[in-house]
Amino acid sequence: MIRAWLLAVFLALPSGIQAQVFPEAGTATAFQEAGRKKIVLNGYVKEMQSLSFSGNMQDLMSTNLIHNRLNTKWLPAENLTFALEMRNRLIWGDDVKNIPGYGELLRNANEKFNLSRIWFSQSSLIMHSNIDRLYADLRIKKIGIKAGRQRINWGVATTWNPNDIFNNYNFLDFDYEERPGSDALRLSAELSSFSGIEIAGSPANKNNGKVLAAKYFFNTRGYDIQLISGIFGNRFTAGLGWAGSLGDAGFKGEAQFFSKNSSGQYQFNLCLEGDYLLPGSWYVNGSFLYNNNGLDSRILQPENLNFSFTPANLMPTRWNFIGTARKEITPLFSASLSLLYAPGTHLLLALPGLRYNLADNLDADLIWQSFFAEAEEFKALNHRGFIRFKYSF
Repeated sequence: MIRAWLLAVFLALPSGIQAQVFPEAGTATAFQEAGRKKIVLNGYVKEMQSLSFSGNMQDLMSTNLIHNRLNTKWLPAENLTFALEMRNRLIWGDDVKNIPGYGELLRNANEKFNLSRIWFSQSSLIMHSNIDRLYADLRIKKIGIKAGRQRINWGVATTWNPNDIFNNYNFLDFDYEERPGSDALRLSAELSSFSGIEIAGSPANKNNGKVLAAKYFFNTRGYDIQLISGIFGNRFTAGLGWAGSLGDAGFKGEAQFFSKNSSGQYQFNLCLEGDYLLPGSWYVNGSFLYNNNGLDSRILQPENLNFSFTPANLMPTRWNFIGTARKEITPLFSASLSLLYAPGTHLLLALPGLRYNLADNLDADLIWQSFFAEAEEFKALNHRGFIRFKYSF
């Protein structure tokens, strides 16, 4: 019965999903009648085709994805919320067939407890479900208590977040807008209108050891400032973050230090970011990341570059610069281009994209990712193209 229900959710037509029950995209429809509790239910269904090529545009690999998300919240009282959110993915094609242990890669390594399930797995077909939010959120005046699987969003920048020590994300994973969460207990207290403190703890998981940290935040001279300190595995960590403006441009930054690990290496990550809205609906953003343990010379085997990030390792390279330009061409059509360059290694990523709003709650995306690096010579490593349709309800 459960398998049949999940498969029906995957394959449901948009018109059938919308009828009577679900709210429109970006809204939370609450059903509250006399003697009933408040319920919020929304989500989306996506269909995405991905094509992968080698550097010389040969060796085509094709993979399909149907991705469904269901978000449920129950508000039995004004100050109490229970949430359950899950993602269901049906994937078939060459990636499933050719990547060893593909099913294990679908699980979020930030999570301590395994709330995922592979419903079936064949040579080139897999169906996977994961509950990535499951928490209770209680607020008593200026005190908040949140327990369970949640996102602890301590980062302030866009592409790289050194302060995100609980549940870091991969900026190349554009299809996961919600970003990963972690199993944690978080306490928050509002000290004034512009300041507060958060204390959070998370048990060890596949990616990291236990994490226990506190954040103090305040506002001064137009800048939001945060100070972070705690334990990351068996290492001491401390961080600083800020968000404000320089004239009409936004200016953000994050820095995080980790004491020496078992190999005797300390870790320091620094991110600086600026953004600006130009006339003609042009938005530009530039970011810099320094990773003291990253690669800073020619890569002898660029095919082995590791883009599986951890909170202490946000890029495989030491110096990293990324620039993004986004343009709203019409109210329904927009385009973007991001270029990432790492000096020393001469790693280059080109990430263009197009988006078109086909109808209410229905978007179409064309996304491309090209990777280049220098070994004996500067060359393309691989390319990936994605065509995605997303219906929100």
